[in-house]
Amino acid sequence: MKRVRYAIGAIGVAPALGLMMPAANAAATVPQAPGSAGKTVSLQHRLAAQPVPLVNCASGRRQDATSTHGYMTASIAYSHRCINFQYVGLAKTQTGLTERTRFYSYKGALERTTWQEGHIHQLGGYTSFQSYPNLNGYEVCEALVANGNHNDVKYGPICERATS
Repeated sequence: MKRVRYAIGAIGVAPALGLMMPAANAAATVPQAPGSAGKTVSLQHRLAAQPVPLVNCASGRRQDATSTHGYMTASIAYSHRCINFQYVGLAKTQTGLTERTRFYSYKGALERTTWQEGHIHQLGGYTSFQSYPNLNGYEVCEALVANGNHNDVKYGPICERATS
């Protein structure tokens, strides 16, 4: 009812201010019923989830691994099971590969999977993949997969553990 009174008041004041209001606009001021009475919106923002703080891992320890045939090497830098850096090197230049990195918890649960593009180093004749995940984890497993099919493993996997 308040909306109707304010609308009528505004229409009555408009001519006094020298403003002309078309009759079509006067009809538009009638309040409308809500589309769905079941919908509600909470304005209690204090109950909203807080953002997760960013992790910034140190790299005090390092763990290295090499594939059986020696073509692929991998390493992680970490501190107290917090993975700061991971690296994979392939002992030749090869295009068409993506690195798949899987991070596991101490109990073996998959925490995260990431994908990295490779960098060809013509001078040294190798391909490298690296990232700074900055996340808590115990085991890191890297594999080089085909760009077009991430299930097609070409090299690896190689796994390293962040022992404390």
